[in-house]
Amino acid sequence: MVVLPRFAVGMIMARKLVAADNPHDAIFASRRGTCLSPNSVRRQWREARADTDLAWVSPHTFRKTVATLIKKETDTKSAAAQLGHSSEEVTATYYIAKPAQAPDVSDILERLGTDRRRRPTPALPNDAQG
Repeated sequence: MVVLPRFAVGMIMARKLVAADNPHDAIFASRRGTCLSPNSVRRQWREARADTDLAWVSPHTFRKTVATLIKKETDTKSAAAQLGHSSEEVTATYYIAKPAQAPDVSDILERLGTDRRRRPTPALPNDAQG
C-alpha cells in the first residue's frame, strides 16, 4: 500500500467525480468507459505539453523527482517503497538523481600537481594517460 499526500488524494477524488462510468471503476478511463491504451495516454501527454517548454517531462521524470525528494528527506528504502520497487538497487541506480556537480576536492587534487620538493611533476607517456 502506498500513502498519498492530501493534495494528490484531493485531485484523484475530484477526477473520480467526473470519470466516465466503467465496469472497472477506473479513474482514468476513456469517454466510453474503456481502459485507456498506452498510445492514447502518450498522445494526451504530448497534447498537454504542446506549446510549453516541458517537452522533456515524462512519467519517468515524475517518478525520479519523487524518489529523489524522498531519498533526500528520508532514505532510499522509503523511496523504493513509494515507487513499488522490491529492491533499493533499482531505485538508487535509475530513479534517485545524482548530484550534477562533484564536490570541490580541488585542494586535495592539487597535491598531485606539486611534489614536496617543488619539482614539476613529470608528464605521463601518451599510453599511460586515461
